Amino acid sequence: MPRSFDSSAVRHIWVRAPNWLGDFVMATASFERLRRAFPAARITAGMRGYLRPLLSGCDWFDEVVETPRAAGFGAFWRDVRAMRARDFDLAVVLPNSLATGLVPFCAGVPVRAGWRQGRPLLMNVGPSAPVRRRWWQRRLGPRRSPTPMPEYYRELLDHLALPAGGVHPVLPVADADRQWVDDHLRTLGIGAAERLALFVVGANFGASKLWPPERFAAAAAALQQRTGVRALVLVGPSEVELGERIARDGGAICLSQPVLPLDKLKALVARGAVMVTGDTGPRHLGVAYDLPIVCLIGPTDPAYTNYCLERTVLLRRDLPCVPCQRKVCPLGHHRCMRDIPVDEVVAAAERLLAAPPAGRSG
Repeated sequence: MPRSFDSSAVRHIWVRAPNWLGDFVMATASFERLRRAFPAARITAGMRGYLRPLLSGCDWFDEVVETPRAAGFGAFWRDVRAMRARDFDLAVVLPNSLATGLVPFCAGVPVRAGWRQGRPLLMNVGPSAPVRRRWWQRRLGPRRSPTPMPEYYRELLDHLALPAGGVHPVLPVADADRQWVDDHLRTLGIGAAERLALFVVGANFGASKLWPPERFAAAAAALQQRTGVRALVLVGPSEVELGERIARDGGAICLSQPVLPLDKLKALVARGAVMVTGDTGPRHLGVAYDLPIVCLIGPTDPAYTNYCLERTVLLRRDLPCVPCQRKVCPLGHHRCMRDIPVDEVVAAAERLLAAPPAGRSG
């Protein structure tokens, strides 16, 4: 900790948020912890523009600055100058990239908190993650040993000596978003009392996370027939054709007209009864609202997301090639996802639906 750091004197804080939906949701407990620790400070968040709707109903930040992908040296220095002009006392950098640490360093922010592996000179507060020591382990993924991301963010804030924080996502839903979802579902013929099974069929990470479309369709059809739930297929902008095909074949409804922005998506997830998904960003929305989840884990290491699993069933095949962390199966057979059968997924969802309801967040 720099000797000049005095938490009571912090007036303006820069928080660089994670870039991916799932990581952002897993960081929300840390956002709330910062807000509680610095109630009088002005907190400015730097984040990807597409994530901004997630802030509907939240009060962690006083200002949001969109941080698109770097567009060259000129854009970098514009970011540095803009940060200097805001006169930050503290920067909390949650991503691990060199660029996200370099901007506050060059802007002269006196206290820069972030994980230090790969950038020990840029961050002057924060831990260094244990790394994979053996050469064959290094080939399997990132340099650091896998840690659940909410714990990873919490450990970073511990180095600022803040009051203790948790790991459960905190993501309020605005009343207006909840009402919009209720009205939209009503236009689709879905009543307020109907139980909703949410099928997340895409994955921004890459093809290696995808379960075969025909199996999603079969699971949606079987779960509706056996439990009476209404199956909804959730898609992103690039997944509309895929989702509509799955919905058509499985007797489900695809929420593609319109594709839900993230503020409306979180309101829908908060209303769900069960979710069937790969290791995707919407999975973590489900965790935020204590939604029962059947999660199909393929090429990714579950150690990054092993948190708040009380209402989650992880379906995973113990194969020699997993976790590979690859976007496309390098072996071509994609067994890590193809070996998960429809019956196993449907049975897991049935067990979750039959379990006593828990208190729901959101």
